[in-house]
Amino acid sequence: MATDAEKRIIELEQQIAILQDTSRQSNLVRKRYQDALAVLKEKDLALKKSNQRIEKDFDTLKRMQQELVEKEKMAALGLLVAGVAHEVNTPIGVAITSISTCNEAIRHLKKLYRAEDLSENDLEMFLETADESVRLVRESLDQAVRLIRSFKQISVDQNIDDIRQFDVCEYLSDIIRTFRSQLKKTKIQIDIECRQGMMVKTYPGSLAQILNNLLANVINYAYSPGQQGKVLIRVDLENDQLHLLFADEGKGMEEGIKERAFQPFVTTGRDKGGSGLGLNIVYNLVTQRFGGQIKLESQKGAGSRFFITLVVMVPG
Repeated sequence: MATDAEKRIIELEQQIAILQDTSRQSNLVRKRYQDALAVLKEKDLALKKSNQRIEKDFDTLKRMQQELVEKEKMAALGLLVAGVAHEVNTPIGVAITSISTCNEAIRHLKKLYRAEDLSENDLEMFLETADESVRLVRESLDQAVRLIRSFKQISVDQNIDDIRQFDVCEYLSDIIRTFRSQLKKTKIQIDIECRQGMMVKTYPGSLAQILNNLLANVINYAYSPGQQGKVLIRVDLENDQLHLLFADEGKGMEEGIKERAFQPFVTTGRDKGGSGLGLNIVYNLVTQRFGGQIKLESQKGAGSRFFITLVVMVPG
């Protein structure tokens, strides 16, 4: 029979065995923990590198998108320049023709005077010709001045876009006037419903960019070539909110296009050189520049309607 000392020794040996087994398991757990930690560190490093690549790619994408936006703005400005140059040619041509007619009448009058063959009837005819020529020159040059002033103001606004006070109705008319040469190639009629004397203080260049992009969309996509069409631009001012409705009666949009219309690079006119940034620029200007809202309603074959609210300052 084992003595108490022997029993004690057996118990100690069992406890030592348990401790040794626990130690082995602890070492195994520690090793697994260290291995897992090493794997986590590797994954964390890989994740950081991946995040850095994503951030770099995102910055590159933002830069490319900004470049595309700037190209889109410059393209719009180029069309504006071409349109105004084409429009200015007409009144300048009329003015030059009128001056030439008047000059020819003066030479004829001088010839009659030197030959002492000038009659009262000749003088009256000259005065009528001169009067009509001067009237045509004045009207033509006034028209050219208005076109150039509109172009100058809108182009400056789009490049600088400082806050200033302006008459909304007059400014919208100036914008439409710069599109006249493009609209002449179509059968699209623009109707503006706007209360006269509606003064606001805001970003005119951004407002011009919004209207430019919407008008360009209508001209390029809303109607088939040669198709008659209408565009309604209705403007109302309520407190510090400028409400603008831009509606056409054209082709409208399919549901899939309508849902993504404000996303970048979405376009049905890729074959026509469309970048898909026009409505995205409009959305960003409305929501970020003006802190406003924009809603699109469109149905295939039933036209499109843009409901835009812009936050502005009202003078006075």
